[in-house]
Amino acid sequence: MKVFLDANICLDLLDSSRKNHQTSKEWYIENKDKDIELYFSSDFITTIFYILTEKRKFEPKKVLEVLNLFMAEIDVCYINHLDFLNAKNDMFELEFNDFEDLFVLNSAFRIGCKQFITNDKKLLDLKNFKNIEIIKCK
Repeated sequence: MKVFLDANICLDLLDSSRKNHQTSKEWYIENKDKDIELYFSSDFITTIFYILTEKRKFEPKKVLEVLNLFMAEIDVCYINHLDFLNAKNDMFELEFNDFEDLFVLNSAFRIGCKQFITNDKKLLDLKNFKNIEIIKCK
């Protein structure tokens, strides 16, 4: 089964000072060796780098090393133009109107993910997106 990790989960895993670090870490340790494929969006890489270097003031070279290790364990889903077009269409057709989230959800759908793990309340309220179950990390 393919499982997609939201940006907040990725940041939780990489930054021990975050409120949900322990919960996300425990979820990851419990699930990483199960028969699942873990993914995160290529769109998150620069966001994670920015937050960890500019906001948290971690050394850029160290962040790059950690990101490289992270990507060795969790596959990167590269976003594409079709994801953009589908997110744009969803903005007009759905009551959910967060374009960034729709962009990522459409990429998760394109690669066949069955679950989307997040702590984002707005996404959790959505519950399901095109047969992707949206689940709280716990």
